[in-house]
Amino acid sequence: MSLEVFDNYECDGQIEISDLKGEEMEKLIYIPAEQIHEHPDNPRKNLGDLEELSESIKKKGIMQNLTVMIGHWDEKGKWQQDGYTLLIGHRRFAAGKMAAVSEFPCRVIEKIDYKDQIGIMMEENMQRNDLTIWEEANGFQMMLDLGDTEEQIAEKTGFSKSTIKHRLNIAKLDQDVLKEKEQNDGYQLTLKGLYELEKITDIDKRNEILRQSGSSVDLVARARSAVVSERREKVKQKIISALEVSGAKKMSDKDEMSVWDSGKWKKIQEYKTDNDPGEIDVPESDEQLYWRSIWSGIEVYKKKKPVKKKETKAERLEKERKAKQKQIKEVMKKMDARRKEFIRDIISGKIDPVKNERRLKDSIWMILVAVGCSVYRYRMSEVLLEKDWYECSAEERGEALKKVDELSIIHQMLTTMHYAIKADCNEVCDYMCRYKKGNGQIRLEAYRILELYGWYFEPGEKEILDGTSELYEGEADE
Repeated sequence: MSLEVFDNYECDGQIEISDLKGEEMEKLIYIPAEQIHEHPDNPRKNLGDLEELSESIKKKGIMQNLTVMIGHWDEKGKWQQDGYTLLIGHRRFAAGKMAAVSEFPCRVIEKIDYKDQIGIMMEENMQRNDLTIWEEANGFQMMLDLGDTEEQIAEKTGFSKSTIKHRLNIAKLDQDVLKEKEQNDGYQLTLKGLYELEKITDIDKRNEILRQSGSSVDLVARARSAVVSERREKVKQKIISALEVSGAKKMSDKDEMSVWDSGKWKKIQEYKTDNDPGEIDVPESDEQLYWRSIWSGIEVYKKKKPVKKKETKAERLEKERKAKQKQIKEVMKKMDARRKEFIRDIISGKIDPVKNERRLKDSIWMILVAVGCSVYRYRMSEVLLEKDWYECSAEERGEALKKVDELSIIHQMLTTMHYAIKADCNEVCDYMCRYKKGNGQIRLEAYRILELYGWYFEPGEKEILDGTSELYEGEADE
């Protein structure tokens, strides 16, 4: 079929095709719409709203040529020598068909391999910022699969190498789940959330968190919590390795169950997994050492030597209760410190505010009423001070109160709530180490408010608040 050729057509804002490798250029020609086929592997899957572009084409016509190659893939995916495949201008082509355009001005490329086809389409969409996160990630992965290095992808697309690495990490995720989250307007998927997810080493764990998250804020919180857990586990394995190299053995399941009440074991070392301790200092002993894993780290024991005086059951139970109460107290104190820094970040603007402030105020007020908290300015100032109020000078106190007066109402309420749920106020366990449900549930409600800002629990914390911790000896009567 003969096609009309036009020599003086102006190409405006188009990618320079002449730099492509291995192609032969033809003159610009008009091609009937029915002979043009969209590329099946165009990185851009969603062309967006075409109404405005279609109306413009009705009035002004096609102002910029398409770029096509000879031949096309049929519906069964088989290559056919006739027709043309679209490389650049998918939106123009779709909008033109909506506007009943019967033929399109095209620049025809011959002898272009599949790798360069993908490169052309990626480059055009990148220059126009047309791709979604999901489309970018898949496009980069496709280029990598076709043999491009990360450096070559960066050179072709204009993206930095670090951005390329981030997108390729995104491409490792379950693409169906990622696409679902991206298309969910209520979820509001962000790169920040995906970058936090990237910090998790285990790909399966990343996908699990992405699948379970209900929003971008929830994704960030879950990812950060998982990173902490992953880091703790790494430190834990390092400690275990050092202990076993020195000859320590893992305590049997049977011994672990009786470690508190058998009277046979003496704890000689406890390693926390909050931070990497560096070189592991293994205790020296002529006796066999045993280790066991707990939520906060690793404990090392040796068997007690028999003694004449036998501890009574009541004494033993009391000692166990005190040890458990101490652990609960330590967790609560640590949460107090984390919460203080978290609220400071909210006040300083490091953490974005919650949109529905009225509902937030109502929720905080209900907690303050439930706790029976009195509202004092000096209590609000505790979040702003580096030390206890009673240890501050008069000048330091005055400066702190001045800052309190400058806080917004919502920030004043958050600082008051912080004081109201401190570890030494309305404790979550009684003298028998039984869970006090009322106090625990109030604290959970307070943390649900902080979760709106992105708060996350570290391992073992939530269990202390909801009563499911193994440290409790039942539930107290209230």
